Amino acid sequence: MQYAKPSKVLLVVAILFSVSAAGWAVCLLFRLGQTPLDAPMFLLGLSLGPCLAAYALVPIKQKQWARRLVLFTGGLSILAFSLLASANLDLEGFFLLLFEGTMGATVGHTLATLVVGPLFFGRVLCGWGCWRAMVLELLPVGRGKGHRAGLWRFLPFAGLGMVLSAAALGFFVFGHRAGGAPRSPGAADTKSLLIGFGVYYTASIGLAFAMNDQRAFCKYLCPSAVILRLTSRLSLLKMATNRHVCNGCGACSRVCPMDIDVRAFAVSGRRVLSGECIMCQRCAQACPTGAVAPDFHFDVAGRTPFIRIE
Repeated sequence: MQYAKPSKVLLVVAILFSVSAAGWAVCLLFRLGQTPLDAPMFLLGLSLGPCLAAYALVPIKQKQWARRLVLFTGGLSILAFSLLASANLDLEGFFLLLFEGTMGATVGHTLATLVVGPLFFGRVLCGWGCWRAMVLELLPVGRGKGHRAGLWRFLPFAGLGMVLSAAALGFFVFGHRAGGAPRSPGAADTKSLLIGFGVYYTASIGLAFAMNDQRAFCKYLCPSAVILRLTSRLSLLKMATNRHVCNGCGACSRVCPMDIDVRAFAVSGRRVLSGECIMCQRCAQACPTGAVAPDFHFDVAGRTPFIRIE
């Protein structure tokens, strides 16, 4: 089997989070902690600890399965925190807090995952920790034939408008709070969270089957993508290419779930300067010559360069 040289940075991060996961596991087993953080932090430590270590160490052909383990456990940590702390970590929860004029976990989560984090690591949340994507990548559907042109590119703005409207409706009509001490009983708050999860999963799974594309929701309806496409353009971490070893075979473009024409970047020797990239690294693992690999460097991505159109 072919192995890639494991990243020392990934291994250090994995060791630190493995220790964290072990500590939270002790809290769960011996009931040393009675906070909503116990289970979510254990899952997060599991995701960025043993699961990330597995990704760093397994053969190249197995790396995407290891990444899905990171994605699944990371996504579960978000769901667990939302339910146990009665806090909506999605954009509608963020807008609710803005309407209330208060701070909360959702504000920190939104700033970290949609604004500050992508400036350094791009759309890594989409490829490695999204609770919707953890299910979408298990669906028995394809990766689509290319991006839809025309009005399709405006659909994410409609998704953003819908969550803003839902937050306004919840606050001004039903008096709902984003988290903490709800105005209605805790059970009602949990019910609203479950309804929200159900709506997201229905929309994302339905769209995936309708378009035969696992990532259709991420491309055409995800409200968070509106922000991520902008902030990730400045990301220090992007997929770099080496035109001197690229043979132009196009294997990288064929496996990209976000329809990026990675080959076009590779033959010109440029980094993958696209706000669509979710850093899944399928392109690097599919490249037979090693012409694609992640690296840290400052440059600015264009709007949507080199996208394969259906």
